[in-house]
Amino acid sequence: MTSSKRLAIALVISVTALAGSARAQRSAADIESARQLYNQGMQLRDAGDMRGAIEKFRAAHALGNTPITGIELCKAHAALGQPVEAREICLGVARIPPLAGETSRSQDARNDAARIAEDVKPRIASVRLHIAGVPQGREPTVTVDGAPVPVAALREPRALNPGQHQITARVGAGAETRAVVDVKEGENKELQLTVQAPAEEPIAPPGGGYERPAPRDKSNGLAIAGFVVGGIGVGVGAVSGIVAMSSESDLAKTCTDKICGPQDHDALDRARTWGTVSTAAFVIGAIGLVVGVTAVLTSPKSSSAALAPKRITQSKPSITPDFGPTGVGFHGSF
Repeated sequence: MTSSKRLAIALVISVTALAGSARAQRSAADIESARQLYNQGMQLRDAGDMRGAIEKFRAAHALGNTPITGIELCKAHAALGQPVEAREICLGVARIPPLAGETSRSQDARNDAARIAEDVKPRIASVRLHIAGVPQGREPTVTVDGAPVPVAALREPRALNPGQHQITARVGAGAETRAVVDVKEGENKELQLTVQAPAEEPIAPPGGGYERPAPRDKSNGLAIAGFVVGGIGVGVGAVSGIVAMSSESDLAKTCTDKICGPQDHDALDRARTWGTVSTAAFVIGAIGLVVGVTAVLTSPKSSSAALAPKRITQSKPSITPDFGPTGVGFHGSF
């Protein structure tokens, strides 16, 4: 492009911007800066530095907001294979209202912008995301090339420029799932990402809703211990009672009218001891059974505790009877 042509275009920018200054509140500094940036962008574009040119055109269009600055920014994005940005800017240029004193070149720029917007439309690719593993009632955080995707738009195709794109997804503070998708011009892809909820997050029961696992009910251990003690007590009482009755039956054969001689005193003491053991064991067993039944009846019913997975390691109750010459006892751990 010749210097005279650039000067003419710059003049168009000045006239267009000045004509709408009352409405757009553009300052003289804005207009002059837009003119300089536009010329710098044209020089960079002619030198083959299209990315550098885009930065200049973007700044010029932000200050001037004229069809002339907009069309060059639109063309630069299209030349770099960025149809998404090119179409959006071109549509914006076509919507800039005509201003008083505007030249025909501005209207030509609007017409070119409308045409380019339609030309680049088929080049826009898209990807439809499917996020799996999201707990019921939660929402994932998804980004495409670092830009967050609104939850309401997650199931809809996401417009993309051709090339590689970085996709991330996560739930709360959970681990981030990453993926790279490569799309061609006009290509529509489907992509599934599976996310993981953080370990400390609430666990979803089958019926819906979210509850934290309930703490382990200590009454369960008390019920088990009570039934174990009760069972051992009843067992020991029954065995010692049989031994006591057997001893009394033997003494009945040698004692007359329940009067025993000196030679039977040891056997008599043993029989009495076993009788005492039996009575004490039955009492302890009854107490254990009462404790077990009471613990079961009074333990809180928690559906969430039943639904939430638990990994509990605990020692099993251990009860050991202890027989002595004058009584019976128990020792163990729970």
